[in-house]
Amino acid sequence: MIQTCIIMKTRFLVFAIVLTLVAGLTVWRARNPRTKTDVSLKSLDQRPAPEFQLLDQNSRPIQLKGYVGRYRVLVYFFASGQTLDADPVLLRLREVYPTLKRSGVMAFAISSPLGPLEKPKAVSFPFPILRDTVAGQPGSCSTLWGRTQGTQPSSAGAKIQPAAFLVEGTGLVNWNGDFPKPADDAIDLINALVSGQR
Repeated sequence: MIQTCIIMKTRFLVFAIVLTLVAGLTVWRARNPRTKTDVSLKSLDQRPAPEFQLLDQNSRPIQLKGYVGRYRVLVYFFASGQTLDADPVLLRLREVYPTLKRSGVMAFAISSPLGPLEKPKAVSFPFPILRDTVAGQPGSCSTLWGRTQGTQPSSAGAKIQPAAFLVEGTGLVNWNGDFPKPADDAIDLINALVSGQR
């Protein structure tokens, strides 16, 4: 009888403690609500990044799929005919690339083939500078990423429009309609990656 009474008192005490904890947590959650995150449909429009295989400044083939799963990839298209030392995004990338790579971000710069004066400069960049030799043609890298206007079958290729994209480690990138959606500002994206905010 005494033993039964002790068991009942122990159960009652455990129940009272659990009830007090639940009530306390309920009051705490009511006073400290979770912060709401606005999720728009645009932020949910992620699809696989268009694949590419291009030659770098050392004539080595680079494939995007070789980096997906191991890195997040920053893809920067720079303007056709751009002087490498005059592009502020390329200069900022060169400056912070070791930090980016240590944090798991690989960078590629893509444009039409470089002129003879720019080719030697490209070797000084620590990340691949890739050439889209058929820019503007259907199926070309710059066309699939939406960086050319129309097709121009000239030997010089189409003019490439500057833009930066971030491909997640899963291989997904934000899209806007038929093409990947570029970052609002390439330098801001780079700085956010360096600081760990992205």
